[in-house]
Amino acid sequence: MGGHEGSGTSSRRAVLDVVEEKAAAMCRNEQLVCWTLARGIDPAMEPGAYSVLSAVRMLGSARVTDLAATLGMGKPAVSGHVAALQRLGLVERGDTGDDERSHPVALTEEGTRRVDRARERRRTHFRTQLEGWDRADVVELVGLLSRFNAAYLGAEVPNNPGTPPVAPPPAGR
Repeated sequence: MGGHEGSGTSSRRAVLDVVEEKAAAMCRNEQLVCWTLARGIDPAMEPGAYSVLSAVRMLGSARVTDLAATLGMGKPAVSGHVAALQRLGLVERGDTGDDERSHPVALTEEGTRRVDRARERRRTHFRTQLEGWDRADVVELVGLLSRFNAAYLGAEVPNNPGTPPVAPPPAGR
């Protein structure tokens, strides 16, 4: 961009602003999807609990600390979701001694069955939504989303205005 302000720079900014708006819409849509999937598992389940359930499925047995880091959630929030999932019979805590924080969280058979069913519904929905797309467009979308996610997750996350940005949470295993 040559270091000088011009119409190309302002037009690029405008396009990047639209990208940001579309990414934010995608995040909101993902929250709605998680809400729907959570309610499909149990009518009282919160979307955050569904995210914890999915993370346990992805990671296998994991400590609350690991789940919190993977999801970018606070440990107290994850602990609360784990407790709710335990009450529903979807996860169980292993015993590794006196420190409850180090007890691994694992899916029960019922938890595995329900989260796998929810994930299959989600995949079916995605396939249906992209069914009319050309294969080349879908392949290009995969490449673009992969590049975007790598760049987005590798960037520092801004805090409130006037405070320094913080690094994103560490990636899961």
